[in-house]
Amino acid sequence: MINSKLSGVTLTLILFLLFPIQGCADMFGFFNKQDVTLSLQIKGRLLKNGEPLASVKITRELIYGDTYIDEVVSDSNGDFYFENKTIRSSNPSNMFFNSSLLQSIYIGNKQDEDSILWYATIQFTQEQALLSDILNNFECELGEEAITYDIPIKNSGQFYSVYTRCKL
Repeated sequence: MINSKLSGVTLTLILFLLFPIQGCADMFGFFNKQDVTLSLQIKGRLLKNGEPLASVKITRELIYGDTYIDEVVSDSNGDFYFENKTIRSSNPSNMFFNSSLLQSIYIGNKQDEDSILWYATIQFTQEQALLSDILNNFECELGEEAITYDIPIKNSGQFYSVYTRCKL
């Protein structure tokens, strides 16, 4: 009899503890998953001294809590293409998550500064649509030095800082 009462009390305590935890998790957005676009499609061309570079492996690395890596190889015209990258994530509704997104596109060893084609930190992933024209006409000249550009975000007074050797 004492064991059944003890079991009942223990079960009741566990339930009282779990429900507030579930409520807090819902309140802080830990379980609310939504689609997050980490990268729009990228259509690019790789050149060196004006000549197309064929058969070059190009890597897109996206860091948004976790790291996502895609690789493609340039064709005979130096052209390359990455599809949109969308994930399901609870990060946007988590008030404790830093919502910045790191995008980098590079060739070869990413530790080598000359291999970087594009490097940007984007604070709000939904704002990256402003970059779609740039990312769909991505011409990268390896003979050029990489430059940092500040691209204004419309009606916000803020900007993206992009380090790239591609035409903007």
